[in-house]
Amino acid sequence: MKELACDLPPGLEVDFGWLLGQALHAYLTATRRASEDLPSGHRGYQVLSAAVHESARNQIEMARQLGLDRTVMVYLVDDLVKAGLVERRPDPADRRNRLVVATDLGRKRLDEVSCAMDRAEAHLLEPLDEPERETFRQLLRRVVAGYLAHEGAPSTCSVVVESLKDAFGADHGDQQRDERAKVDRRRP
Repeated sequence: MKELACDLPPGLEVDFGWLLGQALHAYLTATRRASEDLPSGHRGYQVLSAAVHESARNQIEMARQLGLDRTVMVYLVDDLVKAGLVERRPDPADRRNRLVVATDLGRKRLDEVSCAMDRAEAHLLEPLDEPERETFRQLLRRVVAGYLAHEGAPSTCSVVVESLKDAFGADHGDQQRDERAKVDRRRP
């Protein structure tokens, strides 16, 4: 284990919510920079990744997997379609559904952004050596799988907002809502 140059505040070093909130904030900050060139940033990256890996049968299922509201998903896919990164295609099994299919350009951009995301994650996990990083990922997968098995997929937005409120105070959530409102007003 690598030595840390910073002591954690007394009392908070054992507060799971605070620790998780700090880690989430660091992750979002690092990955925001890594994904800022994609339409809709990190969310756009998640949708593009789901399309490339064909993890969902249709747009509605993809929204559910990513914990996104269906209406938000429409905007995200619209932005990726405009950028030429994905296409909407009718589902041959059910023509009422739309598949979100990555284009060749989308696959190329995902590879590029994934490299930047890997660097951002490596920077965040720098205090851990490689075996600790893998153990951390395995444990995190188990926690998430257990949660999803019992609770289902919550809205990613609500989880992030609540985590940031807990970690940084309630006014941070208000700032996030103000930011979203600005973005929503700019949409045609």
